Amino acid sequence: MEEIVLVKGDTLKLCIENIRTADGSEYTLSETDVIYIDIKKDDNNGNVVLKKKLTFADRSASGLNFMLYPRETADIPLGNYVFDIRLVMDEDNIFTIVPMSRLKIIRNITEIPRE
Repeated sequence: MEEIVLVKGDTLKLCIENIRTADGSEYTLSETDVIYIDIKKDDNNGNVVLKKKLTFADRSASGLNFMLYPRETADIPLGNYVFDIRLVMDEDNIFTIVPMSRLKIIRNITEIPRE
């Protein structure tokens, strides 16, 4: 299981590259595809701490861009979380493209002055 460590107050940028179909061939997002990312305290807890939705518009030449901004994590307590990333093509075609992984939010040391 992968783990991402995020310092609270930082920006997290991930690029999802090379989405593969069940047969291993590369998949190109269509304009109707939607990608969902749920961050939860644990996998037994139905409470979503943060939900993100990505679409065709979020893609770039290098892949699908996923951003977490400081304001989005400001109210999330420090600690360990789980997430996965799911691609929804339509109601009959839903695929987990990043299986359950861990996100660890740690405290920062340097304070940024507010001007």
